[in-house]
Amino acid sequence: MISRTSLLKAAGQINAGLPSSLVRPAVGTLARTRKRKVSKPFQTLAARYDSLRQVAFQSPTETPLELVGDIQPLGFITDVRTSPNGESVAIEFHDKVFTFHAQWLHDAQVGHIPSRDATEVYSHKLSTARILQVNIAGHGVRTTLDVTWDNGQITQFPAIWLRAYAPVVAKHNGVGAAEASSAAEGWLANTLKIPEISYTELFPENCEISPMTVDRIYDTLLHESAVGIVKVVGLPAPVVEDERNTVNTLVTRILKQIFGGVFSHPRRPPDTSFNIASHHEKDVKKGLELLNYNTNRTLLPHADMSHYTHPSRIQGLYALEGESQNTFVSCSAAIATFREEAPHLFEHLCTAPMALGRVAHFYKPSLYQATIDTAVVMQPGFPDRVKRFRWHPHLTGSLLSPYDKFAEARMAHRKFQEILLRDTHQLKIAFKPGDLYIWDNFRVLHGRERVLTVPRTSVGQTVPEQIVVDGYRVLKMKLLKGYIDEKWLIHMPPPQLYDLVNHVRALET
Repeated sequence: MISRTSLLKAAGQINAGLPSSLVRPAVGTLARTRKRKVSKPFQTLAARYDSLRQVAFQSPTETPLELVGDIQPLGFITDVRTSPNGESVAIEFHDKVFTFHAQWLHDAQVGHIPSRDATEVYSHKLSTARILQVNIAGHGVRTTLDVTWDNGQITQFPAIWLRAYAPVVAKHNGVGAAEASSAAEGWLANTLKIPEISYTELFPENCEISPMTVDRIYDTLLHESAVGIVKVVGLPAPVVEDERNTVNTLVTRILKQIFGGVFSHPRRPPDTSFNIASHHEKDVKKGLELLNYNTNRTLLPHADMSHYTHPSRIQGLYALEGESQNTFVSCSAAIATFREEAPHLFEHLCTAPMALGRVAHFYKPSLYQATIDTAVVMQPGFPDRVKRFRWHPHLTGSLLSPYDKFAEARMAHRKFQEILLRDTHQLKIAFKPGDLYIWDNFRVLHGRERVLTVPRTSVGQTVPEQIVVDGYRVLKMKLLKGYIDEKWLIHMPPPQLYDLVNHVRALET
């Protein structure tokens, strides 16, 4: 039986060979550069993943990770210094020194379960936490920092958990990690070769999909330094009637295989996709009301479901028949250019609300939807990191900025639109029968320049953000099982989960 140590060691070997845009640098050390490197993990490393997967994933969920004592470094934490008043502690890890607030440690400690008793809710605590004593216990990946509080209680903090959180909440050399972080720069049209993954990797014969394959897809789509788009190749021949009738479609089956579920539409039956067609009467009628369904019109780069309060995170699109020229744009690259050329206008993308909405009378009853949001939503606490782009010029009614800020806000939106349409930023592809793309709807915009051959039908499907992030958490927790109790991972943000897995891989290899 293969241990989880083998799993993580194999994954670490793969990461060691990945291009830099897929191997995440340490948080707080990302350097902005004008040169944008693009990874091609599926073309260049597919065979290597296959062979390692056969070795490391024979039984991926049954056995806890085992420690390999001969290869573990003993000094994950090399020194600890508590302040004289016990209100902070400086931890010297094997690579850097971080100072934590004692109060943060006390608030973040986890008891027998992740939920908090009323007396332990951090916003309800009246007393100030102080550290009486600290000790380093264990070694390697099992190192803990044992903190004795001034009330005599002891908490054992996993060292790798502390190291993953350190760049976010601790002080490093007098500079807060949030201040030291930098924005992802995305890709340009002439630098991107879209990564590919084969259908047989997603649906292997006589076995379940490999967790390593799923992990690879998640990181390629979701990680801020990755490209945010993949192409599925080697697809089987479609069942045309199923695709036209939006049931049991290829894109739905593939997204459910990767993420476990798809979007539930308020009017359509469960698991049904949507069609954009030039010649089928039911679909053509939609184009009379909504431009994205009208194949005779140009569709500007946009994020789908921008008129929803909670738009889907992942989108997939399959070309059933006909050919069109479609476009993809990296929002991160567009924003990097925007900040270089018009830094004084950027705040308006983050603060000027837009009114977005649509009506779909072809549903019974008619579906009316609208929302208010800004074009750019930043990650809470990280002024240089974008969480989501919401952009759909065809469905935007107007800006809702105050009178004295309207001119600059409108100028900012015009500037962003102009950058999106530049040949340097807009990747144009021939979207042909059998093509299937999956992308991050929060970071990659898509559009349609023109239809080249008819009849033309494409089949689309999406995955809600909650399903995506929940699946990501479960996947990373599987990789960490046996190294750290899951109760420490319940509240951990996805970027820190990613870093935590990388810390474990580094220690084990």
